[in-house]
Amino acid sequence: MWKTWFGEVEEKNGDYVVKKAENFVKAFRSAENAEPLPFNLPEVGLKVFKSLEDYYKTLRKIAITVTEEDVERELKREDRYAILLLKALDKLNESINMLEEKLRDVEEVKVSEVTEEFRESINRLKALRRRIEKEIENIVTKIAPNLSEIAGPLITARLLEKAGSLERLAFLPGSKIQILGAEKSLYKALARMRRGKRAKTPKHGIIFLHPFIRTLPKKKRGKMARFMAAKLAIAARLDYFRGELDEKLAEEVRKKYEELRRK
Repeated sequence: MWKTWFGEVEEKNGDYVVKKAENFVKAFRSAENAEPLPFNLPEVGLKVFKSLEDYYKTLRKIAITVTEEDVERELKREDRYAILLLKALDKLNESINMLEEKLRDVEEVKVSEVTEEFRESINRLKALRRRIEKEIENIVTKIAPNLSEIAGPLITARLLEKAGSLERLAFLPGSKIQILGAEKSLYKALARMRRGKRAKTPKHGIIFLHPFIRTLPKKKRGKMARFMAAKLAIAARLDYFRGELDEKLAEEVRKKYEELRRK
């Protein structure tokens, strides 16, 4: 018996009989045989399909489905890895800051071999931090080239972390991406407004870290944040569904920044 993408084939009385697969995608994935097939695959496939056109049309559809599933699975694995690394990086930063503060306190009293070893340990942690940052940059640039081109790898990683995955980020509107990371401020503002009090809703969240927003005058930051968030929404969809870099998006963001900076 031989396994094919459209079913199992066996030879009976000099003819090939096909047991049609209930699930072509599943059959496609398991269609492995120890020896080369002794028959012409499309010809035997005609025992299942009406014509060669129908055969190849179905095969193309199944191949696309399998590829999309594989890409999605890979993206989920990679973006989760980047998110977990980012969380570890944040904890590592907290630890380094705390240890440096404690070291300063100790050195005010005395510098010794122990304090020198203490400092060397902190330096090793800083070296680890740089390696983690580089790993995050490599992963994010690979799985989200358009987002990385616009926002930079680390800001992109933080957007992924807040959204939960590249898939979720790809389905968020620009208005939501604009305030990712500022949810607490937004909820507080909305709560004040529900009580009839005046409150300012946040104009930006994580993307405020971007120099194109941070370096502009306050009155222009909201406009730049809205524009950038809209482009990031497009970039996220391109990264999730196509994975190909479109350099025009980042160029449009840069031009918008230059335009606002000159005014």
